[in-house]
Amino acid sequence: MSPGRRTPRPARFRRFARPVRPRWSARPAVAPREGAVTAAVFLLALGSGAADAFSFVALGAVFTSVMTGNLVLLGVAVVHTDAGGAVRSVVSITAYATGVLGAASWLRDTSPADPGPWPDRVVAALTVVPVAQAAVLAGWLAAAARPGTAPQVALIAGAAAAMGVQSTAVNTLAVSGAATTYLTGTLTSLMTETATTGSPLTMRRRAAVLTAALGGAALEAVLLTWVRPVAPALPLLAALTVVAAMTVGRAVPRPRRS
Repeated sequence: MSPGRRTPRPARFRRFARPVRPRWSARPAVAPREGAVTAAVFLLALGSGAADAFSFVALGAVFTSVMTGNLVLLGVAVVHTDAGGAVRSVVSITAYATGVLGAASWLRDTSPADPGPWPDRVVAALTVVPVAQAAVLAGWLAAAARPGTAPQVALIAGAAAAMGVQSTAVNTLAVSGAATTYLTGTLTSLMTETATTGSPLTMRRRAAVLTAALGGAALEAVLLTWVRPVAPALPLLAALTVVAAMTVGRAVPRPRRS
């Protein structure tokens, strides 16, 4: 026998030499399934529709996520010398842009390919959304659901900043059909894909987002009519549910049987 060469073990002993593997082992985190992504953007779009309905009906005819609409309203307010309308539109646009800038700076080095079911920084950014919306709800309740001009402006700023953060965080995921705020582009893309050769999954997601925004606005109108004091709770609950689900999805390892 040459030096350094092992004597092969008999076959009957080889099975005892195999390493013992645990019955259960944790898999590394994986990207979320398509259904989870669609559910998340559905809820966020529902909250966005609710937030816009709330701000338009209860805070002086202004939007908190539809900046195109605010630009139009600002132009109308300037021509009609409506100082209040102009201030509300400018505040909403400025707060939204500030939310986008802050979230974009935070998410600058974040990639959709980062390890984990949801990128950590995206979840952290989205956590800001329910925090801001909780502040809006608190301010609304403090004003007995009938805020004056100055409280309206403060509530608009908080809600619009939250929508700016949400929009940027969702964009960072780089998922087709996952916009939750500027939905004119979503409708345009859906119609274009319907007329051509769009991906069925992406088309279903776009349709779900549009339906969610419509449903959120309708539900918010119901709340403002019948249970006005809790009306801002709808976008808060939608965002909070998404953040909670993402957090749980990151924390719980997936077991596999060996």
